Amino acid sequence: MITSGLGFLALLALINAAVFYLTKRYPFRVYKYLPPIIIVFIIVVICNTFRVWDMGVDEVKGARQGFLDIVIPFMIFTITLQTDIRKIIKMGPKLLGTFFAATISICIGMVITCLVLASPLGLEQIPESFGTWTASFTGGIENLYAVAKATGLSDAALSNVLLLINVVFRPWMTVLIVAVVAIAPKYNQWANADTDEIKRVAKKVDNGEIGKGAPSQLDLFVIAGIGFSLVTAGMYLGEPLSKIVTFIPAEVWLYIIVTFGGVLLGTFTKLGQTNGLVLIGGTLAVFSLSVSSSSTDLRSFMNAGIYLLAGVMVLGIHTIILLLMGKLMKMDLCTLGIASIANVGGVSSAPVVAAAYGEQYQAVSVLMAALGSILGTFIGLGMTEFLRMLL
Repeated sequence: MITSGLGFLALLALINAAVFYLTKRYPFRVYKYLPPIIIVFIIVVICNTFRVWDMGVDEVKGARQGFLDIVIPFMIFTITLQTDIRKIIKMGPKLLGTFFAATISICIGMVITCLVLASPLGLEQIPESFGTWTASFTGGIENLYAVAKATGLSDAALSNVLLLINVVFRPWMTVLIVAVVAIAPKYNQWANADTDEIKRVAKKVDNGEIGKGAPSQLDLFVIAGIGFSLVTAGMYLGEPLSKIVTFIPAEVWLYIIVTFGGVLLGTFTKLGQTNGLVLIGGTLAVFSLSVSSSSTDLRSFMNAGIYLLAGVMVLGIHTIILLLMGKLMKMDLCTLGIASIANVGGVSSAPVVAAAYGEQYQAVSVLMAALGSILGTFIGLGMTEFLRMLL
């Protein structure tokens, strides 16, 4: 049994390395439906269940919490730094409206599902759990961690939310790739959709390959130096700001400072073009999932059926509302699909789905996902407060 914090983090790193090496070395088709990140999640849960490490030991628990306290806001910085608000604005009111229609439909689905299924789900801290889930489904995994930390979500409740997301996300991504392509022509005809709109916008917002090149030492030091400095400033200023604006906790101020600092630097400087941003942000997101799920027990999988029902309910309501809004806005089905995955899947999944629709959708999908990363934390916090008042 591992009882040292360093040993705990080292083993998690080795598990990730082994899984990603094997899936790259032996690229079986099953990985399309069971990606490496989910395999890592399952292995980590099994290790915790059989007490490969002891989460009751202060050193292990402290290493886990200390890592998440620092890395999550830094990860949000690396994501938001890739955002150029000027390009998002160039998408125009119609595509921005489509994105926000997807966001609002998810929030409506969350509220209805919470009222109907909160008790059967057996979740602790129901408003905080649904707020954290909302942050993930309107932003990404980095927003999930931010809301969980800011709302004081317990490790057990966070583990259940992570399980819920993993149960429903991959099937939804498959539906968006397979089903949307198949029925798009009929839907577009029914909605009288303007299929040329996305092509016109794509020409204005082409993102290129920002931040995807091989990073140099200078690139890494620039990202680390500015990012950790911004996180430090957020931690230092959070407490005094929370005393001035009493309804915003110090933890929330940290994410406000990091998010808008990253967005401003990404929009008005060339830091958003720094090589390595995509690699660093993606790697930290995967490893943070390992660290967060390290307290999850296999027995929580007993609730997988009701979690799947909850996920289907949220996404079902989301789909119905979004399709009706698409009809009103005369928006084509593939654009609705990238608006959905930009919310539900975030920056790592949106380009994958967009690639199945056509090249013209990819640049827009990245911008929509970036907008979700900016707003997801605050939407999740808002959902938490709304449900606290409602329940």
